[in-house]
Amino acid sequence: MIHFSPSSSLFSFAFSLHLRLLHKTRHKKMSLRALVTTNAQSLECNRVSRNRKSRTTARTKSNTYFSHRSVSSNTAIASSSSTSSTSSNETKTHFAASEKYENDETLSATASIENLGKRGKIATGQPFLDHMIDQLTAHAQIGVSVQVSKRFGTNENVLMKSDCDEYAIDADAESTFRASGEAIGKALRKMLSEECGGVKEDSDDTKEKKKKKKNSRVRFAAPLDEAYASCEIERFDAERGEGELKIFEVAPYGPRNRTHIGKYPTKYTEVFFGEVAKNSGLTMTLKKHRGDNAHHIVEATFKSFARCLRKFMDESSSSSTTTPRTTSNAIDNNNNKRAASKARSTKETSIDVSLDLDRQISTSNNNITKGEIATGIKTLDFLFEALADEAEFGEFKCVASGDVWIDDHHTTEDVAITIGQCLNEALGNKSGCNRMGSATAIVNESEVEVIMDLSNRPYLGYDLDFANDSIGDLSCEMIEHLFMSVTFNGQMTVHVVTKEKGNKDEDLAEAAIRAFGKCFKQCKTIDSRRAGAVASSKGTLSV
Repeated sequence: MIHFSPSSSLFSFAFSLHLRLLHKTRHKKMSLRALVTTNAQSLECNRVSRNRKSRTTARTKSNTYFSHRSVSSNTAIASSSSTSSTSSNETKTHFAASEKYENDETLSATASIENLGKRGKIATGQPFLDHMIDQLTAHAQIGVSVQVSKRFGTNENVLMKSDCDEYAIDADAESTFRASGEAIGKALRKMLSEECGGVKEDSDDTKEKKKKKKNSRVRFAAPLDEAYASCEIERFDAERGEGELKIFEVAPYGPRNRTHIGKYPTKYTEVFFGEVAKNSGLTMTLKKHRGDNAHHIVEATFKSFARCLRKFMDESSSSSTTTPRTTSNAIDNNNNKRAASKARSTKETSIDVSLDLDRQISTSNNNITKGEIATGIKTLDFLFEALADEAEFGEFKCVASGDVWIDDHHTTEDVAITIGQCLNEALGNKSGCNRMGSATAIVNESEVEVIMDLSNRPYLGYDLDFANDSIGDLSCEMIEHLFMSVTFNGQMTVHVVTKEKGNKDEDLAEAAIRAFGKCFKQCKTIDSRRAGAVASSKGTLSV
């Protein structure tokens, strides 16, 4: 047996080797323990992330609560521009609506509206819904702001962004539409109370005015290419604030009843408008009359509501900010008179047309259109005279000679083409125009409605059905061709709709052309509140 003493060099070497081996073993154990801990933490993070994700996609609504809060007056609020002179320390109401879920996930929406205000931030998390809400600014002339936020558990609220579909999911889509509609409805009610309910109590005719305002019934139909929809507002209940969406007949959304436009679930369009009506105090109906494209159907519905709302405010408001309009002495952005002339000559026809869109009001001329109409077809002359009268042209000259010994086709078509071109030229870029209109004309037992949009996207919807081949010296088939040529060359979207056919073809044709003229008068009218801006959410009507 060999013994080692502490002083021996061999013992020192062995003891040193033992210490090194022991240190290395401990280091390996520590490294292994750290690795296990890190992996466990990573697995836990992944588990938490998966749980959060599953909660986000599988949440269900349990109850609803609503709130409102006051904000300083420099915030965009639901009020008319006539109240902008209030003191800076005065507060105004900013409305909100929220949806709460059983796993403490919350969706909330806030909205503010200003009459004749500018577009605010619109961020619901549903991009197509944002685009539709923006129609209120372009067509109802109200500045709208909407902000939706979502909170998951105890985390901070996540504000939805404009032009972003990151959070557009079906799981909470209904709540997004419901909360946004309610918040907008509450803001609308406040604005309408100020604009349409502002009659002084000490006025002698207070009760009568309030009754008239409360029961003002208006209707507006808005087209979008092959689709058109209508909105009717029956009344506004400012006292109780209880509105109702009485009828909603917009579905199906196209021949295949499209379920989504992008990530927008079409079925919740009714939910949105139901909340708007209920919380705004408006009793209204929304109907689709024509349409095969889901995008067009929904947009026409929003536009009809926006235009009907503006019309309701204009007819029932006590505020002077809703009234400044003019058709007389109207000029375009270049300070030019809204007039045009065009002459064309072919082997078939020779045409000379000139017109002035705006009639000068005077007691001396009995407010009639000046000019000469002589196309060689007496029925055609009569129809164009009716058009000029209803549209209130200042001057209208239409002289033509054509091969009528062959038939009426070439003369009718070429004259209508030239008139359409002159209308489009005289309108210019259409800045400041109302742009949209809907009007009805009745002649004896015949009634026709025309819906029009100076859209620069030509389209004609037409359903006139005549019993005979001709009316006087004009063949009935050329009446459709007349409307088509004026519409396409005038760069318009037009729907001609028979309400009552009547017994006489001539009455039906006259009702149609008079409705067209009335509708064009609405569209061409300059609204000074637009300050020369084009009535479009895109900011332009360029093709």
